[in-house]
Amino acid sequence: MPQLPPRNVAWVAEGKWVHVAKIAFEKYFMRKVRKGITEPVYEKYLLKALGINKIKDSSGV
Repeated sequence: MPQLPPRNVAWVAEGKWVHVAKIAFEKYFMRKVRKGITEPVYEKYLLKALGINKIKDSSGV
């Protein structure tokens, strides 16, 4: 979906909760990368409940 002008606007929140949320997400993401987990069980069920599916590999590899 194309973005309507002005395109140079950033929607940013401020406050302590933003910093805490950013740190929490970074720790969560880095743990996934270190462990090599592509899709934890809870994430799989949450995405399924929201109706979001992974892209299927059609190359047959």
